[in-house]
Amino acid sequence: MFSQEDMWARKFWYRFTVITMFFSAGIIPWYLTMRSLHLTNNFLAYVLPVIVSPFFIILVKTFVESTPKELQQAASIDGAGVMTIFFRIMLPICKPILATVAIFAAVDQWNSFQDTLLLVTDSNLYSLQFILYNYINQASSLSTMVNLQNAGSTAMSSLSTKQTTTSIRMTVTIIVVAPILLIYPIFQRFFVKGIMIGAVKG
Repeated sequence: MFSQEDMWARKFWYRFTVITMFFSAGIIPWYLTMRSLHLTNNFLAYVLPVIVSPFFIILVKTFVESTPKELQQAASIDGAGVMTIFFRIMLPICKPILATVAIFAAVDQWNSFQDTLLLVTDSNLYSLQFILYNYINQASSLSTMVNLQNAGSTAMSSLSTKQTTTSIRMTVTIIVVAPILLIYPIFQRFFVKGIMIGAVKG
C-alpha cells in the first residue's frame, strides 16, 4: 500500500507508522493495555501485538519499490484489478522478502519470553523459552541443595558433579538453537536476496 504513489497522504501515513519504532510507552502502559484487551492468559497475546511491524513494512515497501512498475501498469491496462495484481503478480515476485520477514518473525517469536513472563500464568500457554528458563532455575536450586546436603555422601557428591548447572544450561541452549539451525538453510537463499534488496533503498 505504501509503495503506491496515488495513495492518499502516503508520506504522512508512512512516517506515522515508522515513528512507532522510535517511541514506546513502557512496560506498565503496555501491560495495562494488554489487560484491558483481555489478552492475559490468551494465546492471542503472542499474535496481535506483533501482527504489524514497522520494520517489516519498511523492508517490504523497499522491495516492492525496487520491482519494475511496468508490471503493475501492464496488468492494469489488460483489465486486472487491484486484488488480481496483488495476488497474481506481486505476491510471487515478493517471495524473497516474504521469506525474510518469515525468518525474522519466526526467530522473534521463538525467543519470546517477556510477554509470557508478564501476561501468562497458565502453564499450557508457556513459551519454550519460559519453560527452559524455569528448568535452569530448578537446576540451580537442585544443585545448591545437593551441595549443601552432600556432607559425607559419595553418591550425592557424584550427582552434584555429573548434573551441574552449566551442563543443563548447555543442553537448554542446544534445544533452543537447533530448530533455527535446521530451518535457516532452507530459507537462506531467499533471506540473502530479500535482505539485500530491502536494505539498499530507504
